[in-house]
Amino acid sequence: MTQLGDITSTEKLLKVIRSKEELGSAPAEPPTKKPGTVRSPAKFSISSGKSSTTGIDIGHEYLRIVRTTTGLVGSTKIIDRRRFALPPETPMDSPQFAAFLKSSLSSACGSPKQSDLWVIMSSAHVELRSIRIPRVGKKQIRNAVFWTAKKEVPFDEKEMIFDFEVQGEVVEQGVPKLAVMFYIAPRREVEALKDLFFRIGWPLAGISIVPFAGQNLFRTGWMPTEEGPHTSLFIGNDFSRIDVYSEGNLVMTRGIRAGISSMVESLIGQYSYLKYNEAAPLTPEDARKIILSISPDSTDPHKAYADFDLTEDKVFEMIQPALDRLARQVERTFENFTSIQGNEKIDRIFVSCAMNIYPPMIDYLGTQLGIACEVLDPLSVQDSIPVCQDVDDSGCLSERIAFAPALGIALSDNVNTPNLLFTSKEKESEESAKRINRAIIAAVVVVFLICSGVFFNRIHTIGQKKTAIAGLETELTRLGPTVDRNQLTKMVDVVNQRQELSKVYADRYLGMVVIGEITELTPENIRLLDMKASLSFTQSSVDAKTPGQNPKARVEKMTLEGIILTEREKLEAALARYIMILDASPLFNQVTIGKSSVEPYLKGEALHFILNMNVEEKIHG
Repeated sequence: MTQLGDITSTEKLLKVIRSKEELGSAPAEPPTKKPGTVRSPAKFSISSGKSSTTGIDIGHEYLRIVRTTTGLVGSTKIIDRRRFALPPETPMDSPQFAAFLKSSLSSACGSPKQSDLWVIMSSAHVELRSIRIPRVGKKQIRNAVFWTAKKEVPFDEKEMIFDFEVQGEVVEQGVPKLAVMFYIAPRREVEALKDLFFRIGWPLAGISIVPFAGQNLFRTGWMPTEEGPHTSLFIGNDFSRIDVYSEGNLVMTRGIRAGISSMVESLIGQYSYLKYNEAAPLTPEDARKIILSISPDSTDPHKAYADFDLTEDKVFEMIQPALDRLARQVERTFENFTSIQGNEKIDRIFVSCAMNIYPPMIDYLGTQLGIACEVLDPLSVQDSIPVCQDVDDSGCLSERIAFAPALGIALSDNVNTPNLLFTSKEKESEESAKRINRAIIAAVVVVFLICSGVFFNRIHTIGQKKTAIAGLETELTRLGPTVDRNQLTKMVDVVNQRQELSKVYADRYLGMVVIGEITELTPENIRLLDMKASLSFTQSSVDAKTPGQNPKARVEKMTLEGIILTEREKLEAALARYIMILDASPLFNQVTIGKSSVEPYLKGEALHFILNMNVEEKIHG
């Protein structure tokens, strides 16, 4: 079909990318994947959570179904495989074929809820190529692949589905590049196959092609291989296909116009030359029967070649020219892969065929190519393979290898298998949604942790307070019986009454206290001539409770008049000292001089003064 393509001008491609990037027509970059990773069956998983994965191969004569499941330890195993004969002359878009397909799936799988369905689509119109692009930024990879693919294989995005897979980094002539596989498939064929299964109530999880089914066999580790490239050679009726794999990746695929039809033509030509005109020429149908009859798996007990006076060895000899041409084309393909593209030499070939397998033919091709050849028989590499319920293939190699595509597609998942129903564009959207979900979950976890910290801190604080309360209660117990609210109210009332009574007594005897204080503070050399008090009248709370009581008088201000007897030069100092003594008293404040003059007194002189002062307000309170 196609062969490996490359980019020869890095600068030209980057220019195209940058000029086209602004148009926004190219899809977004797919999720990156580690190149060349070969996963073992133990690491294979079913992403949808269903109990199994079913691979479906709709061939020319038979419908083959293989159902796999992943065990508790992660190992993948086959749990069922079936072969159903297709209704003759029944197109796939007919109601009869839909009914046959639904009945077959129900028999093999039970319920659509139990299994993910993956089906193989014809690769006749699928363009698949491997390319190498310059190392660009992560966000530019998809644009680089898209525009390179458009340059090599022009296509209409409305009519074709485009997808690709980055397979890793390679070095080409000292320049690091990215190896990429891209493929283009007709959208109409994909939608028709999808609608067929949807109409019968068995929606598909994926659609892929045979080369990717083979990739699953190697990538999952189902078919063990040594390091280095290896290839799968399928000999079909009118053409053959070469699929080259390296480290589990499909790196090259090519179609060759040589197959069973070429062997039929070679047999007819050799037979005509051998018999000349002694016998009727072979028809293509007779030649095909003869070729099929030389296989050990032939169901013809009479061996068709005997009816034409031929032997098995003679028939094989007569088709060898066609095998030689096939070998030469395969050899040129390998030369292109190794010499021109600079890849490693292919060291192993797995062969499958549309007709019954003939081991001498496999050995002959290996000898001509100088490469080890063996039959692609994935059912022989593991133990406990279930027997097909519809045909006994335990002793039939050809029938077993016919299950290889169905088995390969049954090992699919959306991470490792290109899916025409779930391309890199959808994978990018899903990955973006997962990133958002992970961010939301992380934020919720952070909030939860913060709230948990606050919660446990509150619990700790409450515990501490409970401990403190318990200690206080213990102290209260030691202090005696608890006083109730009513008792406290009565005690407060008693105290208030006592305070009011004290105020009454204080008001009543305030005058005597003031006179006593003045008498105590007045020195012997000072004689008071007059004492006046300014009164204010108030009704105390105690008196208010007794009707008919007169309001009480309160001393507000005092006026003192007197003389100071001492030496003439000491009179002013003596007055000042007296004022300071009064001002220092707790009963008086704001002592001021109303009059101060020296006057004759008896045989000498005296200082005549008048002092005004306030009685301290707190005394009243």
